[in-house]
Amino acid sequence: MLDNSVTITLVAFAALAAAYVGYGRFLARHIFRLDPRRATPAHRFEDGVDYLPTRVPVLFGHHFASIAGLGPILGPAIAVIWGWLPAVLWVVVGSIVIGAVHDLGALSVSLRYQGRSIGDVARELIGPRARFLFLLIIFFLMSLAMGVFVLVISQLFVSFYPNAIVPSIGLMIVAMAMGVAVYKLRMPLGPLSIVGVAFLFLLIHLGVKNPLPTYTWGMDAEARAALDAARQQGQLPDPYGAVAVAAALEQSGNAHAAQSVSAAASTTTKTWSYLLLGYAFLASVLPVWLLLQPRDYLNSYQLYAGLVLLLVGLLVLHPTVAAPPVADAEAIGAPPMFPFLFITIACGAISGFHSLVSSGTTVRQLNRETDALPIGYGAMLTEGALAVLVIMACVAGLGGAAWTSGGTYTHWSNLDGRLSTQLAAVVEGGGRFLSALGVQPHYGEAFIAVAIVAFALTTLDSATRLLRYNVEEIFKSMGLGVLANRFVASLVAVAGIGFFALLRVYDAASGAYKPAGLLLWQMFGTTNQLLAGLTLLCVSLFLFKLARPVWYTIVPMFAMLGISLLAMLINLSELWGAEVRNWPLIVVNVVVMAMTLWMVGEAVASFARGRGNLGLPETEPAHADHELEEAVATSHLG
Repeated sequence: MLDNSVTITLVAFAALAAAYVGYGRFLARHIFRLDPRRATPAHRFEDGVDYLPTRVPVLFGHHFASIAGLGPILGPAIAVIWGWLPAVLWVVVGSIVIGAVHDLGALSVSLRYQGRSIGDVARELIGPRARFLFLLIIFFLMSLAMGVFVLVISQLFVSFYPNAIVPSIGLMIVAMAMGVAVYKLRMPLGPLSIVGVAFLFLLIHLGVKNPLPTYTWGMDAEARAALDAARQQGQLPDPYGAVAVAAALEQSGNAHAAQSVSAAASTTTKTWSYLLLGYAFLASVLPVWLLLQPRDYLNSYQLYAGLVLLLVGLLVLHPTVAAPPVADAEAIGAPPMFPFLFITIACGAISGFHSLVSSGTTVRQLNRETDALPIGYGAMLTEGALAVLVIMACVAGLGGAAWTSGGTYTHWSNLDGRLSTQLAAVVEGGGRFLSALGVQPHYGEAFIAVAIVAFALTTLDSATRLLRYNVEEIFKSMGLGVLANRFVASLVAVAGIGFFALLRVYDAASGAYKPAGLLLWQMFGTTNQLLAGLTLLCVSLFLFKLARPVWYTIVPMFAMLGISLLAMLINLSELWGAEVRNWPLIVVNVVVMAMTLWMVGEAVASFARGRGNLGLPETEPAHADHELEEAVATSHLG
């Protein structure tokens, strides 16, 4: 059984499904007490821009696409180096008892506070200082993460997957047309969904057949001629990403053309970064129904299709797991499994970023409270299922070569900080699953690659809007409400993202200038999980103040705060002991740790003050058990 990929996958999926039916419904009914009769923020403040009551399938698509991104793909693709067993166990157990509880809890608390973000709600639960600290941590985390995402998407477009450009841009146009058709022309969603999904897959096909190697636009005439000649002679790899093309030209002896490709790719990557920042600004200020919601809804079908195809391909191919159940971390040069496995796999098990989506864009579109169960708890379990399939693609789809004779997973240095290697493992392994269904390997790998890029882009536009909300709340907390409008706040949000994406700072350890985001990127994992712990802290306080059971959230809270602070201390110790100290990372580590401990201290004081008024906008409804049963009979809790 320990090498049977099908058995492992089906057992994991069965556990996730059982958790939704059992544990998820228990939490929704008895702990968070979701009430379908209580008006949601989407109805109270409907404005057609940010607040908009939305049907479950559409909102699930937006929420799932927003939280998925690259997280459940990159994290598991790295973490399997410690062995497949701890990776699968953390994904399944973590998503059931920590991640999905975290997401549902953040959404439920935000619902009761009229759609305010979890950072803003910290004022009522902990105190004004905690609120400001929470908002600052969120601003740093979001700006850093999205700055790196801008770099990553630009590099993927230019250096690796130019076949993703046509589908990515085309989908924006189709999504806007669909938004107008649904909300302005009142056309039925079902037929439009079929047409939209058909266009989505048509765009993927067009992208595969017509990749856009945008780096060629910056090449000189001599190099472009050499590139065209090499392509006609079949000497270039498909889809003509700059990295593979430069390597092929170098190997063929055309060093000048190879250097021209690399130089042009660097310039084009920066151009794409500026374009993506402009797109992020527009996505943040446009009405949610015009771009963000329909784009994520359509994109979710691409992910659903990928999940189904990968699962069916796995069942048909029935590959043997080539990876060891548990690997010797010291032998492969990896950091210790504990605590770093739990930091590396974030979105597939738990991610603080999810709380920002839940209490940011999603809560403002929830049609009724009981919809929080399928969207908050269910979407996290679906992401866990995706992470399991990614793990199987790496440990079974790649075959034994990746684990022996100097393969990808034989040493930590092959994966550490190497985005292309991590993605290639998933693309190649997943492509092998699709080939079992008769899909040509070239097309199957292209489909997966396009899906990866598309979801990185959906995370960027959703997160920029979330960062805008965060900036608005910071302005309000500073008494600068006049600046708390979507245009000014979006400019500040994009400026923060651009800082980490474009500003180059000196790295004493390497003696070179690097983008600020890449220099601080190793902070993202620990800060993200710290945010998850702090969110669970707020949810636990909310339940405590209302005299409800807190064990379901406070135990996961202690786990996440402990793991994250331990990982941060280990990193800080290594940074301090290095021959050349990386002062930016050291300073940021210390500041984030200090803010976190300060917040925890404030929370302890709030617990000590006991139960009482939470400043809720309305009275807690008192239902008898039989009344609650009637209320949920036709809801998602029934």
